[in-house]
Amino acid sequence: MERAKILEQLDDLLIRSARGSGAIAAVSGSTAMGKTTVLNALAERAVSAGSTVLSVVSSPHERDVPYGALAQLFHSIDARFPGAAVPGAQDDPLAVARGTHRVIAELAAKRHMLITVDDIQHTDAATLTCLSYLAQHLTQLPLALVFTHGVSVDEQPPRILHDLLYRASVRRSYLGPLTRDGIRELAEGCTATPATDRFVAEAHALSGGNPLLVQALIEEHRLRAAPEPGAGAVPRESEGQAAQPVTDGLLSTGHVFHQAVLACLHRLGPRAVRLARCVALLEGAATPLLMSRLSGIDTGLVERYLRLLTGIGVLDGVKFRRAGVQQAVLGEMPHDEATDLRHRAARLLYDSGASPRAVAGHLLDVGPLREDWVLPVLREAARHALADGDVQLGIRCLELARECCTEEAQRVSVKAQYASAQWQLRPAASAQHFLALKGPILAGTLKGGEALRVADGMLFHLDFDEALEAVNHLNDGNEDAATALHSTRLLMASEFPGVLDRLSRPLPPTAASATSTSELRARHALALVLERGADEYAIALAEQVLQGSQSRSPWNLKGLPAALLALCYADRLDAAAEWYERLVTDQERHYAPIWRAMLDTVGALISLRRGRLGDAVRQAEAAHERLSGPRWNVSGAMALAILVEAHTAMGNHRVAARYLAPEPPPELFLTRAGLHYLYARGRHHLATGNTYMALYDFMGCGALMRRWNIDTPSLAAWRLGEAETWLRLGDRERAVRLVEKQLSTPDTGLTRSRGMALHGFALVQATTKQPPILQDAFRLLESSGARYEAAAVLADLSRAYQRLGEKAKARPTAQRAWRLAKSCQAESMCQALLPSPLPRSVGTRESTSSSRGDDREARGGFGGLSKSERRVAMLASQGYANREIADRLFITVSTVEQHLTRVYRKMGIRNREQLLEEVQAVSYETV
Repeated sequence: MERAKILEQLDDLLIRSARGSGAIAAVSGSTAMGKTTVLNALAERAVSAGSTVLSVVSSPHERDVPYGALAQLFHSIDARFPGAAVPGAQDDPLAVARGTHRVIAELAAKRHMLITVDDIQHTDAATLTCLSYLAQHLTQLPLALVFTHGVSVDEQPPRILHDLLYRASVRRSYLGPLTRDGIRELAEGCTATPATDRFVAEAHALSGGNPLLVQALIEEHRLRAAPEPGAGAVPRESEGQAAQPVTDGLLSTGHVFHQAVLACLHRLGPRAVRLARCVALLEGAATPLLMSRLSGIDTGLVERYLRLLTGIGVLDGVKFRRAGVQQAVLGEMPHDEATDLRHRAARLLYDSGASPRAVAGHLLDVGPLREDWVLPVLREAARHALADGDVQLGIRCLELARECCTEEAQRVSVKAQYASAQWQLRPAASAQHFLALKGPILAGTLKGGEALRVADGMLFHLDFDEALEAVNHLNDGNEDAATALHSTRLLMASEFPGVLDRLSRPLPPTAASATSTSELRARHALALVLERGADEYAIALAEQVLQGSQSRSPWNLKGLPAALLALCYADRLDAAAEWYERLVTDQERHYAPIWRAMLDTVGALISLRRGRLGDAVRQAEAAHERLSGPRWNVSGAMALAILVEAHTAMGNHRVAARYLAPEPPPELFLTRAGLHYLYARGRHHLATGNTYMALYDFMGCGALMRRWNIDTPSLAAWRLGEAETWLRLGDRERAVRLVEKQLSTPDTGLTRSRGMALHGFALVQATTKQPPILQDAFRLLESSGARYEAAAVLADLSRAYQRLGEKAKARPTAQRAWRLAKSCQAESMCQALLPSPLPRSVGTRESTSSSRGDDREARGGFGGLSKSERRVAMLASQGYANREIADRLFITVSTVEQHLTRVYRKMGIRNREQLLEEVQAVSYETV
């Protein structure tokens, strides 16, 4: 029942007792349900009606003090009617009860009396005896007894209290949580503003209907909604403003609410507080049994407390309703108690088989513990955290683990794991962590797979001498390191091929089996593709690794970049792009900075080869930002090479030159990334007219690829770049030999590479032979998804048609090439396809032009356009949107639209497609 109805019933009880028929009422309910508020409201009404009100407030601290509560009653009597004596502890209980009855009866005979006892469950037994005697002899007295009774969880109430509360004449009421209507009424009564349904629903969910907590939420909102000093007065309703709702957004909890929750807990006593602290510590791992063992409270009692705390809105089952409340409970806990509880919680969770991360969460707040079980838990927790992308947590676990070590071998092993974690978080600044472990490796303290992981880190930072020294030391025929050595060999073969032949003794030959790790299988697939081209087994191996990523297992992260690269180098661009999108858009997967950077680097290469130059730049820039630092590293160099090649293709030569300004270390040219760097720099030199520098780069790239036996055009098409350079230098014969050599290699299923080779072959042929070869090249490139190279083929095909005088074929081919180049954001190619920057030739054509020109002039043509209209028309034909045209010409969008309307009318056309045809016709007629 809501509070108003209970008060109405108690009012009736007062009226009946005032007529000389004594009455008893008991209002029960959980802590903070408003029992005291109801009792105080009743006392105020009784005083207003002229009754004498005597109040007793019982406390658990006075429960064992005989007549403690009765003393409060007699003090109240003495204040009004002097002479009443407080009984002593040694007095006869029956005599005291009779004396109390006599005093009360005499007073009630003079004026109606109301006696209230708040929290009667805490009243001492001696006083309860007196109250029980009074209740038995109440019938003919103008007296009302009203008690409030809270829920007792951990104590059995005395028999005399039970008899008193459950007499047949007692009118009992129960105060439960507020309903939603009750919350609305309370909110509107406190704020004088309407409460929205959403506010009521959220307040009910947060408080469980606990009136104390509801009032705290209302106060929180009032404090947040109060205007800042100097913000001006809030308009009143009388000034024409409607009353503002309490809130229409998500309720937040703060200090007031948190303190209200703590007050509820402390009212329930120290056991409830201790149990709440255990719930806060255990979080999602809390179970009644575990909480019982941690708190030292009986399991059955724990379950009763949990039900009570849920009922009063503090808990929701075995967790707090808000994380802020949980933090408030933990925050008030003394440090020593918190440390002790966390230590015990960690051990209990460990013994119960909880996850290492759950156990480590407590160990991190306890500090170093040199117990046998602690170090393995922290290291395993770190491994899980790193695999899940939570690198900061992994590093914290390892820093604590290092302090828990009792032996040097343990400490060095943890340092190796720590170096890997720092590499994942700050890859560019992690070199010193790996280099510091060279000594322990050579001393034999760090062995096996851990030591080889450190060597891999040295390779990443191009510290080849140190890495080779470590690998040579570990390559001693010990079978324990055999699997790790296989992985290191494949890493060298696919990433650092120039380092592989510098080992003092060769690493054992490697082949991935069905039971190999995903990392080993991915590296094997990449090495096979680099050696054999689009090897079907290698492609299947790479796709198997990528399919394993769908299970979201955290342990296959290391193989994903290599598997994606294998598909990219196999010219399976669409499949590689699809897998990349799946991986980076997976909302449930969180990557450490290094893995995201590596994935973005591969994604940038895929985008570059699919002709999505803008995407390639964006992805490579993101990767380069994470990977760049004071020193070069292999992945950062790869991202830089992609940026250079992409910007060169887009015509951003100054940007490409800025990326090429830092001098690379010689060690870079022992890596696969170094080949990309040489090829990209060669493309840049060729595009900017530095033909001999380009020739040097292409030839150097080819020499390394042949030496390392990874001479596949899908890695770097150096022969085609060198052939193009010789053509620029006028040495057609050398160019022909290079292209024919490229075409003579066996067809290894590299569709994009084959199309590029046919493109190069066509350019060294006579013009009459070029169209069919270029058409074959275009079909291959289009089917492989290589849009930029396909646009370049169409551009050369249109020029071949132009030279052959087949303008009817040249124009639509050029238009198609332009649109494709525009979609790739290859602005330099677009400009090359439009050789006349402004079609002034048409505007100045004589009347003696061809009949086609005369027809166009008759329709208006470019000759009829103003200078401003021609500028707008030219930019519109190049694919710029109206807003972009307006920004370039510093005019409004409306002006652009008006110019285009006049252009279309004067030229007799209806849309931009027709405008592009007119521009193409003008451009090629002037060649």
